[in-house]
Amino acid sequence: MWDLQRLRIWRAVVSTGSVSAAARNLDFAPASVSQQIIALQRAVGVPLYRRAGRGIEITEAGRRFAEESESLFAESARLDRVVDRLRAPAAARVVLACPSSVAKEWIPAVLSETTARHPGLRFDILTNEPVRRTDGPAPHIDISVRAGGDDTPVPASGAPGGTAHRRGLAPADGEVLAEDAYQLVVRDDHPVAGRHEVRVAELADLPLLDLDVEGSISGDVMDEAARAAGITPQHVARADDHYGLLAMVMAGVGVAPLPRLAALDLPAGLTAVSLVDPVPRRSIVLRCDDAVRHLPHIADIRAELVRAARRSAPRPSVER
Repeated sequence: MWDLQRLRIWRAVVSTGSVSAAARNLDFAPASVSQQIIALQRAVGVPLYRRAGRGIEITEAGRRFAEESESLFAESARLDRVVDRLRAPAAARVVLACPSSVAKEWIPAVLSETTARHPGLRFDILTNEPVRRTDGPAPHIDISVRAGGDDTPVPASGAPGGTAHRRGLAPADGEVLAEDAYQLVVRDDHPVAGRHEVRVAELADLPLLDLDVEGSISGDVMDEAARAAGITPQHVARADDHYGLLAMVMAGVGVAPLPRLAALDLPAGLTAVSLVDPVPRRSIVLRCDDAVRHLPHIADIRAELVRAARRSAPRPSVER
């Protein structure tokens, strides 16, 4: 049976090449580190290091021994996680799936408020676009998107909700937290940057960035809006995450139609212009596992999600 603490000390010595540096990093006395590596070398039975002046020189055997111990630490960490799960009640672990824009704009405040009332909670946050996960834990709370809104065209398949319907999610299922209209994100020096709105038909002549590579409802919404406007978009690049698209816009690669929630807090140098005729729009929908819906902390999470959605809703314009 190997002493993991002794192995940890040896790995630190190999990494730094120095007993004194390893001791400083580990907050140990150098004499204590020296004693541990002497004992380890005795247990291994081959030279792990040799004296070199006032320091030491790691042997090839010593380096290999440190490298081969990596799997022991990985397994130890895995067992630590198993023990954590065994100690924690099943209800204290919350698996929540959501788009990356929701994860950025809503989830931090939701977790902050909920954990203040339920200190024992542990969250696993999964991003569920572009492709809904089929592996890993099933979410207790699922925040997904579907095509929605009065001005959003029905997908060509004829099924309300487009991809969401094809993936077996009932179009009317779930609680709608927000309707998220699309905007065109451009650089500040772009010709449309100073305008209040841009018609979807005008996108035909612009180099577009597509929020869809492997298939996403957010990307489907813009595809349907383009068909409704009678245009065929000219996509110069695609990405499944809006952060990548924003970087491409900044670099001058093209312009990006994005849901409003993904276009909040834009980097300096970028601006967003409303899209109209039609207004592309997605609905952000909350679903909850019936098996945990009754739990107090789940109810609090749902309530905080509703509040977060209201806080981020666009304020009505005031005519002057």
